[in-house]
Amino acid sequence: MAMRRVRRRAPAATVTHSIRHGDETISFQLVRSDRRTLGFTVHRDGSVVVRAPRRAGEADVLRSVAGRADWIVRKQREFAASAARTPPLRYEEGETHLYLGRSYRLAVERGDVETVRLAGDALRVTVRSDAPAGHVKDLLDAWYVRRARRHLPARLDVCWATLPADGHHRPTLRLKHMRTRWGSMSPRGYMSLRLDLIRAPDECIDYVILHELCHLVHPNHRREFWTLVERLVPDWKRRKRLLESLLS
Repeated sequence: MAMRRVRRRAPAATVTHSIRHGDETISFQLVRSDRRTLGFTVHRDGSVVVRAPRRAGEADVLRSVAGRADWIVRKQREFAASAARTPPLRYEEGETHLYLGRSYRLAVERGDVETVRLAGDALRVTVRSDAPAGHVKDLLDAWYVRRARRHLPARLDVCWATLPADGHHRPTLRLKHMRTRWGSMSPRGYMSLRLDLIRAPDECIDYVILHELCHLVHPNHRREFWTLVERLVPDWKRRKRLLESLLS
């Protein structure tokens, strides 16, 4: 039996560049891969990633970055201001934690059986008396993961029903611990969602899912893509701002 040769994609190539923008220096990672358009991402730590086709000229890429410089600097400042307003979680008694957009007071209890449960406006975590430091976080993180694995696929079902399929196949869902992105859609039809979305309300979760589903129809972020997003989620800008304010 003849064996079919599988064509492997070349690995992405990454280099560091910078440009001057007024008094600012914008440093960014340039990632070249088998894509057709330029993509810009400002992460919450202020780092910038520019994704470009392998054949794109360096001068053209730098001009494109310069053209988006105002937007890049604005996003960096927004994320910096948000980080300054949001202290890191300490997983201590009385602290506020989010679940599906609602705020719950963390109540830490001691007991023989370790549990996490919602009780009214409280998120009650029971730990053993001999539990090591940081165990409350471990229990709560595991609880969020279990909830996300049930809830996020259900939201995909709801959103999928609103998309004009046009011959597209329902994507395979993957839930991940993603540090800098809410979601992504691979060319092979795998949708990745950030597990932390379980902390956000359904309207924000649905926005992320529908955004990624629109990439089945339009793989890039050109005008046609945003027209489809606007049709499916007319208030997507408000939902995006809400998501960023809750999960900075």
